[in-house]
Amino acid sequence: MKFQQDFVGSKAEFADFIKKIIPDLFAGKLSVEGRNVVLPGDRELDYKIKFTEEEDGGAFNLKVSWENTVEEEEDDELQLEVD
Repeated sequence: MKFQQDFVGSKAEFADFIKKIIPDLFAGKLSVEGRNVVLPGDRELDYKIKFTEEEDGGAFNLKVSWENTVEEEEDDELQLEVD
């Protein structure tokens, strides 16, 4: 499921926004659309910075992603191959 909140403001307002949300993220206090954002501490995080600049505008993106691992059940049965 995807959750998103959009904001518009000046460069100074954006700076204040970043200064607030990053500490909130690491303190476990950041929420998006009422959903708490939790970075897992038990697996690797993949994080990227992307910058694009074109004639009609630009974009700066910070992306953090991770995979949820699914534990495989151990098979208690012994399987034998007979020729």
